Amino acid sequence: MRKSAVQELLARRLRIAPGRIQAISERLASAGLISNAEGSRRYPPDLSEPEVVTLVIAVIADNGLGNVKATVDTFSSLASEGIAFGHVLHRVLYGRPVDISHVIVRHNPAGVSAVIDGNHAVYGAEAPEKAATTARIIPGDALIAIAAELQGQHPQQADALVELIKIRRSL
Repeated sequence: MRKSAVQELLARRLRIAPGRIQAISERLASAGLISNAEGSRRYPPDLSEPEVVTLVIAVIADNGLGNVKATVDTFSSLASEGIAFGHVLHRVLYGRPVDISHVIVRHNPAGVSAVIDGNHAVYGAEAPEKAATTARIIPGDALIAIAAELQGQHPQQADALVELIKIRRSL
C-alpha cells in the first residue's frame, strides 16, 4: 500500500491530524525505518508490511518527533511471555480478523496493555499501582478497521466487519 494511503488511513481511523502522521512518517524515513520517496513526489513508495507496522507503532506510541526512532525500538520489542508487541501487532494487522477490545500505551514506564480475542496481555512494564501515569487508549474498533483496510477491504466493508465483531461480542 502506498505510504500516502497508509497515512490517510491512520489519520482517518485514529482521528489524528494528517500533518502529525506525515511528520512521524518523515522522521521514520529519515531514520531509515521506512521507505523514502525517491524522484517524483507523485509516486510515493509502497510500504512493506513491517514498515506499516513500524508506522502504526510510531503513531500509537507517539512520544514526540525527536523520539520517534527510540519509541519504535522500545515499543516494538516490549514482550509478554516472550512474544514482542511488534510481532503481535503484525499478526493483528495482517492475520485473520481478531476482536480487539483495547490497546493502552504507556510511556513511563513503557508498557502496552491489550485485550485481543478476550485475552489480556501486558507487554513491557505493568502500570504502576499507586502512581499516576499518562496513557493513550487506542480503540480496538479502530485497529480492527485499519487491519481490514490494510488487507484490501473497502472502508464500508471494514466498518461492517467492526459491527459484526461487536455483535459477536454481545452474544
